[in-house]
Amino acid sequence: MDATILNVALPTLAADLAPSGVETLWIVDIYGLVLAGLLVAMGGLGDRIGRRRLLTIGLVLFGLASVAAALAQTPAHLLVARAALGVGGAMLMPSTLSILRTVYTDARERTIAIGIWSAVASGGFALGPIVGGAVLEIAPWGWVFAINVPVVLVGLVLVWRIVPESRNPDPGPWDMPAVLLSVSGMLALVWAVKHVGKDGLDLIGPLAAAGGACALALFVRRQARSRTPILDVTLFRDRRFAGSAVAVLFVFFGFGGMLLLLTQFLQIVEGHGPLAAGVRLLPLAAAVAVVSPVTHLLVERLGANVVVAGGFTLVAAGLAVVGTLEPGDAELVLVLGLALTGAGGGLAATAASAAIMACAPVRRAGGAAAVQETAYELGGALGVAVLGSVMAAAYRADLPRDVGAAVRDGLPGAAALGDPGVLTVATEAFLTGLGTPWTSPRSSPSWEPCSPSSSSRAAARG
Repeated sequence: MDATILNVALPTLAADLAPSGVETLWIVDIYGLVLAGLLVAMGGLGDRIGRRRLLTIGLVLFGLASVAAALAQTPAHLLVARAALGVGGAMLMPSTLSILRTVYTDARERTIAIGIWSAVASGGFALGPIVGGAVLEIAPWGWVFAINVPVVLVGLVLVWRIVPESRNPDPGPWDMPAVLLSVSGMLALVWAVKHVGKDGLDLIGPLAAAGGACALALFVRRQARSRTPILDVTLFRDRRFAGSAVAVLFVFFGFGGMLLLLTQFLQIVEGHGPLAAGVRLLPLAAAVAVVSPVTHLLVERLGANVVVAGGFTLVAAGLAVVGTLEPGDAELVLVLGLALTGAGGGLAATAASAAIMACAPVRRAGGAAAVQETAYELGGALGVAVLGSVMAAAYRADLPRDVGAAVRDGLPGAAALGDPGVLTVATEAFLTGLGTPWTSPRSSPSWEPCSPSSSSRAAARG
């Protein structure tokens, strides 16, 4: 939930703290960057010091960082708090999944548990904007972080009363050079993906990606030669493990790109507020929540391969339905598209996640969980970057050549100008890129910036 709850608080936060444009981008991105960069290292650390212990430390850090974010008085203060939240999140996520691997030794029970885990994670992701919007109706923006504190306190009590401790009985020494290679490589790679998604393909993005890939290649080489690796890279020799990791990545690739585009469609094209837009995205989370816990029944009958393939088929069908969205007639189409995508994603991701954890020995559960979580984070970032870039290219190709830079930057930039004629032209291009064959008649193939005398004609043309 914390990954998405900030989105609706940004306007209020910006009015209070007055961050610069660069500071705003970093406040949003730093959480995911730190989280993705530390997952592998934290998965290995949990195997060494104990998964329950790492989960406890992560909960405490997450709670303290939430308080710090809620009380932030400057953009720098909030940026540091968000980075600390990312560190806490990197401790929490692989710990929870690796604990499921050690507690549920029966494959059927483990698949059910991972299905519930997937449903809760997806539900939290979708609920973030809704909860954030509801909180902002009655409280200052800091409360979108403060609501984490009671959850953390309850979590600490339950972890110490219920969760057993587990660790690798012979973990070996902590390989700090390998940790640095892993963290720097993942940070550079995820940052490059996000940079390309926001700023397009320039020299900086590929250079950062190449640097990250080199660091990760050195990390893999070092781990392959180590007798006590942080991440057992030989797991990738198992086609079930490697294929399942790729499957998780592509599920969230689709989710990330679709949510990026639908958020703009609902808020700018349809004119809904953040809370109303978030509510309309609920069918995605609802479908995941319904399907994921019962995926084991299909796996038992059909096998994981068939379930994953069937899940991707449903995702493709859902995305095809979403591609037919038209303004003013979106509700039923949107519900159907999101439900198909969520059901397919729930099936594929749950079956693949269960296969990832089943392939890993218990002593390496933390590292396997980190791979699953990294696929989740990297897939979402790639979906935003790749599908966002494809969308941007289609959007710009459909625009008249003489539009301004703000319009060419994207639909939000066109909406910010406040000119109905400009927004009409930009909306047509956006819907073409989205996949909607929607053509509102234009009086001529060219467009001119709306002057006071021409704005009424442009509005009428829309």
